[in-house]
Amino acid sequence: MNPVAVDAASVPAEVIESEKTVAIQKTKDEQVQKSVDNALKKAGINPAHVDSEDHIESNTAKGWLTSEQAQQAREIIAKVGAETLASLEQKVQMINGIVNGRIQKFLKENTLMEQEYQLSDDKQTVKEALAAADKDAKVLAFKRFSLSD
Repeated sequence: MNPVAVDAASVPAEVIESEKTVAIQKTKDEQVQKSVDNALKKAGINPAHVDSEDHIESNTAKGWLTSEQAQQAREIIAKVGAETLASLEQKVQMINGIVNGRIQKFLKENTLMEQEYQLSDDKQTVKEALAAADKDAKVLAFKRFSLSD
C-alpha cells in the first residue's frame, strides 16, 4: 500500500480533484465501450476482433472478418460511440454516483487509517486495530520506509 494521507480529511483537495477527473473520464470511456461491444455483438461481430484499427486490418487479412464486417464494425463503433457519449451528458447523476464510489475506493486504499491492518488475521482497518489497542491513541503523521532502498 502507498498511503497519501493519514485519513480522508487530510488528503489534499488537488489530489481528490485529480482523481475525480480521471474517474469521470474512465467511467465515460467504460460506458461507451460497453455500449459499442453490445452493438457489435448484436451485429454478430466479435468485439475482440475490432478493438483497434490495426486489429481490424489484421483480422480481415487473416480471414476472420470480411471487408463488409470490417466496414460495418467501423460504422457501429463511430455511431454508437458518439450516441452513447452524447447520452452520457444527460446522465450526470449516474456518472457522479459511479465517480463517488471510485473516490471512496481511492480513499480507502490510499489513506493510512482506512487501509487493512497487515499484522492481523482479521479483516480490520488500521483505525480499528488502533482503537482496539488504545481508544485514545491518534496517528498524527507517518513516514514510509522501504526495506529495498
